[in-house]
Amino acid sequence: MKNVLLVYLPFCTPASPPYSITNLYSFLKNNSQHNIDVLDLNLEFHKLKFPKFQDYYRDINNWADYDKVTEDYRRLTAKIYSENNKKVISGERPEFFEIFLDKIKEKNPDIVAFSIVYSSQAFYAYSFIKEFARLSGVKCVLGGPAVNEKLIEVADVVFDKELDFLEYISSKKVNHDKLNLDYALDFSRYDLDEYFTPKPVIPLKTTSTCYYKKCTFCTHFKDVPYMEYSLDMIKNTIIDSKQKNFFLIDDMIPVKMLLKIAKTVKPLGIRWACQLKPMKEFNKIVLKKLRESGLIFVMWGVESGNNRILNLINKGTNKDDIEYVLENSHSVGIKNIVYVMFGFPTETRQELEETINFLKKNENHINLISSSIFGLQKNTFIYNYPEKFGIKKIIEKKRTVLEPSISYETSKGLSQQDANKMRNSYKKTIEKINKYPKSMNFFREHMFCMMKNKNLIKLNY
Repeated sequence: MKNVLLVYLPFCTPASPPYSITNLYSFLKNNSQHNIDVLDLNLEFHKLKFPKFQDYYRDINNWADYDKVTEDYRRLTAKIYSENNKKVISGERPEFFEIFLDKIKEKNPDIVAFSIVYSSQAFYAYSFIKEFARLSGVKCVLGGPAVNEKLIEVADVVFDKELDFLEYISSKKVNHDKLNLDYALDFSRYDLDEYFTPKPVIPLKTTSTCYYKKCTFCTHFKDVPYMEYSLDMIKNTIIDSKQKNFFLIDDMIPVKMLLKIAKTVKPLGIRWACQLKPMKEFNKIVLKKLRESGLIFVMWGVESGNNRILNLINKGTNKDDIEYVLENSHSVGIKNIVYVMFGFPTETRQELEETINFLKKNENHINLISSSIFGLQKNTFIYNYPEKFGIKKIIEKKRTVLEPSISYETSKGLSQQDANKMRNSYKKTIEKINKYPKSMNFFREHMFCMMKNKNLIKLNY
């Protein structure tokens, strides 16, 4: 029997317990006799480094100056993260390394598995793997969507699938027919009151990956087959957690699956949120059923208010449908957060302005805008076929721990710098549309609390 420790590393927002290691923990506990445990070092880092912010975010009565405090928090954390990353690059140990190493050793693990969900977690992973290479008897395993070549070079083993990891720790092939897949995710291993929110928000996935898989800028789905998770598993996870706020972290969920989820969770009296594509299937009847089941806000992948750009993105949406969905959602009482992307390759100044005008036209149906500047990612359709998007040159610059940074040159349209300047010029226009603090895009879990406290909306920002 082995001691297996699943570790979630700094850095990411400490607003909710990690889904990745919780999912793996629950799978392994239900399909092996090994001693499995979890450790959220990302939360531990933020507790040690930012105790005043933890106190602030756990008490909603403090939030009259939410936007200012959160902007200060973002600036400070960005500085601290960068300083620690530079330490790793220069061969030094990052902050609290010895404390975290002791926490790991206390568990007496035979195998330590690091879940790398974000590239920002690669630095601590690199340091720990290097350290454990000097300690005999402890194997370091990696998994997750942000594992890169630099980490693969130093890790003992890397796995993409839970089943492969199960076979590794069991040292034998596993009979697929005997796998227990009928279990609830176990969030009881965490002290949920320690996270940087007034009330816990539990992350859930209802499908294995995006069912659409056609957006030209996206890498999230990779080669994972689409599968819908058991409604009983979702229901039992919610019940066992004893919590009331849930964020469905799927990139996109089909309407039929959403309606099944709504029917399942409605009797449970929970509040939930999700990310969706604004398609015409979201009529008032559908959205009313979702709202009645506890859906309080949706993060809609609007991306652009220009049909040519939407066609290039291959989102399967158009301006008229997006407008229709936002109006329907608002009318049934669902809050709308909209993702928009500026600077998509070949986008012109006029087309970016069309997106701004689209947002202004629909401002009564929009509660918060989450804007970004397009960034090219490896293995996307755009990266593989740059000529189709007016990209004449892709520049990759090597880095010490992370994958190479990617920039590009276009033959037409706005550059990333131009797009960013234009977005900044419309900053006041965007903020005027927002009904919630703009910095809540950083802590989306806080929307659950803000929506329960109408007197806090629009204060001091």
